[in-house]
Amino acid sequence: MKFNLLDFFLPREMRFFSYMLDQAQCFVDAACIFKDLVTNLDTLPEDQKKLKLLAIKELEQTADNIEKKIIDQLNQTFITPIDREDIHDLAVKIDRTIDILNNLAKKFDIYKIKKLPSKVNRFTDIILTIGQLMVQLMKEFDHSKNVEKIQSQMHILENEADDLFSNCIAELFDSKVDPIDVIRFKDIYESMENIVDSVDYVGKIVRGIKVKQA
Repeated sequence: MKFNLLDFFLPREMRFFSYMLDQAQCFVDAACIFKDLVTNLDTLPEDQKKLKLLAIKELEQTADNIEKKIIDQLNQTFITPIDREDIHDLAVKIDRTIDILNNLAKKFDIYKIKKLPSKVNRFTDIILTIGQLMVQLMKEFDHSKNVEKIQSQMHILENEADDLFSNCIAELFDSKVDPIDVIRFKDIYESMENIVDSVDYVGKIVRGIKVKQA
């Protein structure tokens, strides 16, 4: 990292890392609820489904509030631990991960889905695991040399999700599925892949920041 004499005289605001960790944890908490919803979709009473969707929405709103807090403090902080553009980009991109997840969860209600193909469960596993890696990444962001290793693990999961998406779509069009279900599940698969892509992109941003600091 480049030497800066001002660092000796002006404190740097370090809470940004804590806030971004809170954002990432909101995603993981929502992904856990979503996984439980998917796993038990065919047996959950409607009121329980509604409660889970509401819990995901509340976590999404919490993440939105954290993003706003980051932006507000960014405008009030003279010296930041990393470039302020990078902090802004990270805050927005982490928030986007849970935005997409919340929108996906709402589609289960909008589409009145009662039963899911088995591959959806594997997708939820990938979403939760890559989210947990994002949390680990934010925990170690400012003091660890493990960023490249964690980001590499995230990218492996992103590649697996790409392959899974291709298989899901191929299976959807190869089988004798109702055309309405083709439309519904294609949208769901695309949203699940977008979630994984968005989390992986957070890892790429962090990797890029570390390259600049080297």
